[in-house]
Amino acid sequence: MKKNYLPAVIALIAVMALSVPAFFCSGCQLNEKAEETDAGWKEGVDLIIDDPGVFINDFYVSGGEFFSGDKVTSKLAMINESGHDFTFWIGCSIQDPMGSWYDLPAHSLTLEAKEKGTVNFSWPVPEKDTQLISGPYLITIAVWSEKPGEENAERMATVQKKGAFHVLKSYEDFSYLDEDLWKKSSHPLGLSLLEPDNVKVENEMLKITMPANTLNGGQLESREYDHLYGSYRVSMKLPDAPSSITGFFLYRAPDYYHEVDIEVVNDPSGKVWFTTYAEGKVTNSYETYLGFDPTEDYHEYRFDLYPDQVSFYINGLLFKSFNGGLTDKPMKLMINSWFPDWLDGLKPETDAVTRVEWIKY
Repeated sequence: MKKNYLPAVIALIAVMALSVPAFFCSGCQLNEKAEETDAGWKEGVDLIIDDPGVFINDFYVSGGEFFSGDKVTSKLAMINESGHDFTFWIGCSIQDPMGSWYDLPAHSLTLEAKEKGTVNFSWPVPEKDTQLISGPYLITIAVWSEKPGEENAERMATVQKKGAFHVLKSYEDFSYLDEDLWKKSSHPLGLSLLEPDNVKVENEMLKITMPANTLNGGQLESREYDHLYGSYRVSMKLPDAPSSITGFFLYRAPDYYHEVDIEVVNDPSGKVWFTTYAEGKVTNSYETYLGFDPTEDYHEYRFDLYPDQVSFYINGLLFKSFNGGLTDKPMKLMINSWFPDWLDGLKPETDAVTRVEWIKY
């Protein structure tokens, strides 16, 4: 016979909210205010019921990057070491970086005495022409006494992980140049003339050349002003061309009104700037060093832009976040290599080439 534990639940929740420490498992916290942690799995954590020995013993989420049509899988495993049978309901919800939730259908799980059980969830990533937002996603799996949403349903335990996986809308691998999405720029910038001939896609690589004995450069830009909130990432190897820089950024004219910018000096120093512009001025700026030589190998440069916050990452590590001072206008996505007029303007003796493996957003 299944045991009725609801009366005990109601009393215990009030007591445990004040007296029970936070439980951690596989980077997740077992309480109502779950937060991400680096703590390892802590086995033997009981659910909030009046019978000891019923606990969650595994929580899994398929991490990594996912695109429209891919499926994100997760599971929750439980053990009933008590002498009674129980039936639970397991619910799973996914939150995007803008705070919108995707609720998956709940599943029931009956555990007889001394039995183990697992519930699996699968979430198909929506099509990118919907309101899909790129970036890190949060996942929550909760154990309920009844089907979630019913009058007597009480939450027994929660596991939650921030940044459990990443969703991206587009992946430009430069197997060819999609001229419906991208165009080569042609205009002066700083000491440089950005010339279309200096931008090429060959051998599944985007190459931006600053020709020998010149101060010229190149730039690739999206055709449309259709980029705003989301995560923007590029894998690139920079040339050794002192006094030039490579930028990966969002931009909309006029200058100083709409821009989010990563700019790296094209030399072994690793100097980098993270900058935002809004309302006709620089609103945030931060100068630092990468801690490696960007001319030696490919590295990932990334920024995540959402309302009131932008965060800059290098190789997945957070370097800087700004809160506020951000535009809310759609912009173009751009990448360029050029010689600014506030550096020395040293002409390279040989062609200096920025190599881009991919752009994701």
